[in-house]
Amino acid sequence: MEYLSPHGVAGMPAWLGFVITLAVPVLLALGLGRLLHALFTPAEFAANAAVGAVKYGFIVEIYAVVAALTLVGSWDIYQTARDTLQKEASGLYMLALSVDSFVGPEFADQRAEMRGALRAYASSVVSGDWPAMQAGAPAAASDITFQRLTRAFLDVDGRTTGQQALGQKLGDWLGSVAEARIARLSVVSRSLAGLIWLLVLTVSVAVIAFQWFFGGGNAAMHYTMGAVISVIVGLVLLVSLKLAFPFVGDPALLTPRAFFALMDVS
Repeated sequence: MEYLSPHGVAGMPAWLGFVITLAVPVLLALGLGRLLHALFTPAEFAANAAVGAVKYGFIVEIYAVVAALTLVGSWDIYQTARDTLQKEASGLYMLALSVDSFVGPEFADQRAEMRGALRAYASSVVSGDWPAMQAGAPAAASDITFQRLTRAFLDVDGRTTGQQALGQKLGDWLGSVAEARIARLSVVSRSLAGLIWLLVLTVSVAVIAFQWFFGGGNAAMHYTMGAVISVIVGLVLLVSLKLAFPFVGDPALLTPRAFFALMDVS
């Protein structure tokens, strides 16, 4: 059942997700077309054309509103996740740059601990937080290493005026990392609710199916238009899914590349 869920489809390889979100709507449209043309005569389709076109226009308007809201909501989730990662990585980068400001043999142990804490935190995000985020589950693997990171930088007492001034900025950068970290971990819970995806799927199927309840002058042209409409519906679903689950998929829209770089701090 996981593979049938929105999270499961978003987590599929790119080519497989593309095939499913395009092939299924097209096959559904063509299959419904064949079925309805077998059940009803051209005369019955022609008689229903005027009323059917009006009703189909109403359904299309509903679909347009639902699709637009879904895309906007999915884009907001993606943008929040992207900005959060950038903010967290930026704060960690500034912390990494500040280590060499504490020069001298008296700070050798502190420098080693600061670098070690940075590497440990980045490693726990990659190996612990990220798999949980990809699975759509709460992540807390980096709690202990973040506490170590906080202590490593806040416990350093500068000797010079510059080091003391830098010590005040360390607290600000740590606060920025903490805020971004909490936001990153909460992005998973901000995914669109299952009822919304059910609504999107229902309206999408209605748009694909309802187009066959009135006839066209040429059957081949009618099938072609049905396939094109289905492709559009499938692409809307695919884009919405990828944006709503930015940490999953192969490739995913968002990756822990910045944390891999921090694991090499030396």
